[in-house]
Amino acid sequence: MRHAPLLVVTLLALIGCGDVQTTDPRFATPERTVATLLATHGLGDVSQDDIRARIAERGSFQLRDAETWRLCFTDLERPGGEGMAGYVLGLLAAARDDLRYETAADRGYAIPREGIRVAMERGDDGAYRIVLADSVPPEVQRGLLQIEENAQRRRTPSGP
Repeated sequence: MRHAPLLVVTLLALIGCGDVQTTDPRFATPERTVATLLATHGLGDVSQDDIRARIAERGSFQLRDAETWRLCFTDLERPGGEGMAGYVLGLLAAARDDLRYETAADRGYAIPREGIRVAMERGDDGAYRIVLADSVPPEVQRGLLQIEENAQRRRTPSGP
C-alpha cells in the first residue's frame, strides 16, 4: 500500500487533464508561425541573401503547401486576401534574419523594420495566426484590392 498515494495522485492528474487543449506546434508562438509561413514556400532553410535574390529575380515564390498556408492567416478569405498574404510573405521573407518579435496579451507581432508590424492574434486554440487587416497598410490594401477587381473584370466576359 506504499504506492496507493502515488496511484491516487496519478489518477487525479489524468482525470484533470481531460479538457487539456494542445496548440498546434507550428503556430505556438509568433516565431513558429513565421517559420511555418516561410516553410509553405520552401524558404525555411534558404538564406536571407538567397531569398532577396529570388525576390529581385522573380518577384514571387512557389507555394508548396496550400493547406498550411491557409492556416497561417485569420482572414485570408477576405477580398484582396491572397494579395495581402503575398505582401506579408514578401515582408517577412526579405527580413527573416532581422525580424524582432513582441507579444502582448493575445497579440503577437513580427517586426521586419521600424514602423512595420505583422500582427498575429492568439486564438482560442492557442495558435498565433496572422491578421492581414492589421498587418497590411490601408493604402496597400486598397491597391491590392483594385488589382484583384481589375483581374476579375478581365476574366468576366462582357455582354454584346
